[in-house]
Amino acid sequence: MRYLYHPPESALDRRYEYQWRMLELALERTVPEFGPYEMKPSAMMTERRQRHELMHATGALTLMYLSPTPELEARLWPVRIPIDKNLGGYGVFLVRREDLPKLAAVREADQLRAFTFGLGQDWVDVGILRASGLRVVTGSSYDGLFEMLANGRFDLFPRGAVEILDEFEQRRARLPNLAIEPGLVFYYPLPMYFWFSRTPEGRRLAARVDAGLRALLADGTFDRVFDEFQREKIRRLALGARRIIRIENPNLGPETPFADRRLWFDPATYRLDP
Repeated sequence: MRYLYHPPESALDRRYEYQWRMLELALERTVPEFGPYEMKPSAMMTERRQRHELMHATGALTLMYLSPTPELEARLWPVRIPIDKNLGGYGVFLVRREDLPKLAAVREADQLRAFTFGLGQDWVDVGILRASGLRVVTGSSYDGLFEMLANGRFDLFPRGAVEILDEFEQRRARLPNLAIEPGLVFYYPLPMYFWFSRTPEGRRLAARVDAGLRALLADGTFDRVFDEFQREKIRRLALGARRIIRIENPNLGPETPFADRRLWFDPATYRLDP
């Protein structure tokens, strides 16, 4: 069973180390039932190209990690377990230092319409923010977005709580005018699933991952690995003490597993002490 996933986009790209570790644990857990597996990175692709390869089942990629859209729901097969417990839905702004005083006065989503947001051109977040009337500037390169922010091409770069600390530390010497905004959380539900081709083999690959992840949930391994990778980020960002600015995610349908509270991070109830 071959699991071909997208590689990091640069030497500084550490966004998905936790996700691929969780996938590996799920596959290891299911060896007795499903047998051996191969897990390796694919060639570099844009998100649009990744979707194309999976939708046409070319074999160049056998899974991707993404939030739902109507197109994905219609043409691919998800494992409906949010791998990061929706922690990525708690966004923290990377900004230019000179704009910090303006953001200190923000109390509601309407006030964010005075700012421009930067996102990757293929990212699902683009449609989510625009549906709330927010102005979005897109870029074609992940690394280039940090340069665009530093150079004033847009005002706010919303980054998931799972990724912003690493991203900032890696670039602070080169881009010294950037800062992590200290008081806000920009929230919308953003469950991130593993997606597979809608073919018999794609469904078999998905069934194995689903079985493995549910076994990890049942015995506490899922929570332990989440804590191992994310607890210090949650602590350093003080997510529970920030003002939450909420918008809706129009991409989510009734299939979203909101009722299973094991799958959803909540800064109000998450215990920072082990």
